[in-house]
Amino acid sequence: MIQSIKIDWLNCFGIKSLNHEFKFSAGKQVHLIYAANGTMKTSFAKTMKFLSEQSKEKPCDQLCKENDVKYDLTADGNNILNKNIFVVNGDDEIDSSGSFINFLASVELKTKYDEIYQKLTKEKESLMTKLKSSSQSTDCEKEIVETFTQNEDDTIFSILEKIDPEVNIGLPVFEFRYNDVFDTKGAVKAFLENHKENLKEYIENYEKLLTESTLYRSVGAHAFGTYQVTQLSQYVSDGVFFGVQHKIVLQDGTEVTSHEQLQKMMSDEQERILNDEKLRKSFEKITKAIDKNTELRGFKAVIESHPEWILEMLNYEDFRKKVWLGYLAKTDVKPLFDSYIQIYNENKDKLLEVLLQAGEQQERWKDIINLYNARFHVPLKVSIANQRDIILKKEAAKLQFSYIVEGQAPIIKERKELDKILSRGEKRAFIILQFLFEMEARKMVGDDCILVMDDIADSFDYQNKYAIVEYIKDLAERGGNKFYMLIMTHNYDFYRTVSSRLSLFQNNLWMVERTADGKVTLETGQYKGNVYANAFVGHDDNDKIFISMIPFVRNLIEYTKGEKVSEYITLTDCLHMKGDTTSITESQVIDILNDYTLGKGIKRTKTVNKVYNLIWLRQTQLQTRQRLIQC
Repeated sequence: MIQSIKIDWLNCFGIKSLNHEFKFSAGKQVHLIYAANGTMKTSFAKTMKFLSEQSKEKPCDQLCKENDVKYDLTADGNNILNKNIFVVNGDDEIDSSGSFINFLASVELKTKYDEIYQKLTKEKESLMTKLKSSSQSTDCEKEIVETFTQNEDDTIFSILEKIDPEVNIGLPVFEFRYNDVFDTKGAVKAFLENHKENLKEYIENYEKLLTESTLYRSVGAHAFGTYQVTQLSQYVSDGVFFGVQHKIVLQDGTEVTSHEQLQKMMSDEQERILNDEKLRKSFEKITKAIDKNTELRGFKAVIESHPEWILEMLNYEDFRKKVWLGYLAKTDVKPLFDSYIQIYNENKDKLLEVLLQAGEQQERWKDIINLYNARFHVPLKVSIANQRDIILKKEAAKLQFSYIVEGQAPIIKERKELDKILSRGEKRAFIILQFLFEMEARKMVGDDCILVMDDIADSFDYQNKYAIVEYIKDLAERGGNKFYMLIMTHNYDFYRTVSSRLSLFQNNLWMVERTADGKVTLETGQYKGNVYANAFVGHDDNDKIFISMIPFVRNLIEYTKGEKVSEYITLTDCLHMKGDTTSITESQVIDILNDYTLGKGIKRTKTVNKVYNLIWLRQTQLQTRQRLIQC
């Protein structure tokens, strides 16, 4: 257990210096800090966020950045790991995506899953790197998933397994830059759909020329075109086939006895087909339409080099599949694909077993959702829509929100829509849900956590403010002695509520003092109970207490008797320059205050001293003291 946390900071945002030690013991792991606005809260939270790596903004003196900076934070003399610090602010959303995985499965299952996942990921990344080189696709994995997904459970892993039987050496390889045909904006697909008539005209002319060819053939659904002949030529190019007196006999009886003869036939036939006047004109119609869109320049280059691929492209999504299968079947890619499939098959059963067991461990996240729905009062209920995918696909959790309108059926809303519907306080309550997930995940991990809360309940209504206080109490009492909390607030009511509800001792309460030059100190906290009864009543012989009672009692009179009674007018005249301000005596004020001392009376002796002179004297003394401190 951590015994103490020491802070030694210099020029951290608005904090010129802060040197303080927080001490902890069993059952006393919460320090509550009252910090009025402008003293240190924001700078303290920002520095802690940098130390926790929740923020990349490095502490500095914002007015003079060349000044030395120090942000030492130690626990029992040792540096604290960034993962053991967490800062929560009611205005800042929390990235709790990683936390979901931690509590949706036990640590043991998570470890097993990670071992398998890392093996598969290593093989997959090697394959994707090679594929990117071959295809020049900007995101091979995303494209493959989009191309072959058949249901919502499909992942890159299951898809590669599914297409394995189709990936064979000898598949056609379409050598072009992937995004020239399958662009992210969909320009090529739109062009193919919008110019079907011109494309069909070209294909009809092309197929007619194929039927007239000796070498190329098109019979029904089968076409033996330029690609197929090119592949055939490559297979026999080493001379072995023809060297052993084999020959190729075409459908019309023509015999091909050498590679050179085959090459010449290919050249002659291609020249005849591509120079056909009718075909050329139909192709020009296509290219003229393409020239109107600069985004199609790459596509134009592809079909100019291989006009025979236009036929394939009309079945756009099928062609996309053929292209990827061809890339995967390339001789330099196939070995990496086979290696991945082997590792996947070796670990598939283990992976499915882990997922099956994880599916049985759903109660923890359900408990958190139920806790949130029960304790926090917002007009929506929350559930997790993709619990299995969080583990299987390493996805961020998708929270589903049902907006509740009295007398109507719940309305499912997207997270972005809620920003337009919820009040500021209700939005903060949603951030608390993220906070709950983060804390429960950290409970499971079991590491020590320095938890900094920065006005976590600001803008909450009474019900939600009390709910977060109760959760803080739960963390303090049932957090396994792993949470060391530094709770900051500028709200005095929240300060008193937390100190009372958590039964904090005085050495766990702090009030921030800040000098004019930004030096910050934490003084022992006061007034955790009834401030007026404990700090004012019975202490009115102190001039500062006596003066402070005047506006407080004036407000009580305003709420109980109204603004027209003489007591209210007299006390108001003490606070504002009126006709009789300089003549009001202490004796007059004591007579009024005496009725508001909870029956204890006023200790101060009645005098004819003027209240105006007393206030003026005390403020002059304060100004003098402040100047001396600054010197």
